[in-house]
Amino acid sequence: MALGSKLAAHLKLGDAIEFIGDLGGGKTTFIKGLAAGLGIEKTVTSPTYNIQRSYKLSSGGSLEHYDLYRLADDEVLLQEMSEILLAGDAIICVEWADHLTSHLGAERFIIKAEFVDETSRTYEFSAVGADSSQRLTKIQEELVSL
Repeated sequence: MALGSKLAAHLKLGDAIEFIGDLGGGKTTFIKGLAAGLGIEKTVTSPTYNIQRSYKLSSGGSLEHYDLYRLADDEVLLQEMSEILLAGDAIICVEWADHLTSHLGAERFIIKAEFVDETSRTYEFSAVGADSSQRLTKIQEELVSL
């Protein structure tokens, strides 16, 4: 959770983060840390059955958390997600988005979460798009220095 909390300081409204990786890899736990770093006090839970949960940010905007594990294709939901991205007033985290990336836009961060053992996970960061790639380089430099 600590890594997610540290990353939160570097995010801005309009950012999209795609989470991929193992079942039990720590995607939701990472997002819980991210939410805490954004000042969200509400309990963050996996939206596996709800598909989407929204959390208001005290600074304005929201954190939108999607879990597309059970979703093969739902144009209404994907259109809603695209509209939220275009509005630029939310940070969007999408678990299991690897089969629906065309709806996440040209700029996004990707976090690959992998299960190591019961107490350990690894996270690999990458980005799509020039702006996201440039920002990720700066974020990684700052996170390494912590």
